[in-house]
Amino acid sequence: MSIIESLFKKSQRTIWEEFSNQQNGILKSESGDLFVEYEYSNFILKVKNYNYNVAGSGYSDSYMVGMAEFLNPSQLEFQITKDDWFTSIIKIFKNKEIKVGNNDFDKRFYIKSNRELKTKNILKDKLLLEKIISLNPTRIEITHTEESFGETPSNGKYMLYCAKQEKFKDLAQLNEIHSLLVLFIENLKVNCQIQ
Repeated sequence: MSIIESLFKKSQRTIWEEFSNQQNGILKSESGDLFVEYEYSNFILKVKNYNYNVAGSGYSDSYMVGMAEFLNPSQLEFQITKDDWFTSIIKIFKNKEIKVGNNDFDKRFYIKSNRELKTKNILKDKLLLEKIISLNPTRIEITHTEESFGETPSNGKYMLYCAKQEKFKDLAQLNEIHSLLVLFIENLKVNCQIQ
């Protein structure tokens, strides 16, 4: 590792430490990727830098990910992804697309859900919708079965994942992910009675 890389890693750690202090969290490391785990409104939230590497190929992607685990009596599951050529193919062969009635959002994102009306109701929250549009995440998902970004929901629980394909930059980036998680948690407490 060069001196410049070493200094950059140290400055990254300082930013993560500051975020951890802001949230009264714990800074941890997993395979060299840093993350902060903290409590918000009786929920454990995690914001992490996740590097996805395909063994033997040299291919890797960096994601900034926020996640929260909870009990979900409504059993709502959904996935919001960027609308691209891949989702266009899926729409042709598989799932009905859910629209929320916001042109900017509906042009950018593809939604699938097991509870269409509940999903639309959640996304009526103007602040939440604006935050999603401004953050422009790669994927937002609520699931109870799938492993994503190195995490699997505990037995009987659901996990909210908010991920954006990008490298770690700064404290503002961590705070944006945190604010999106908080908006989702508050909305899901009301609309899905999550615990």
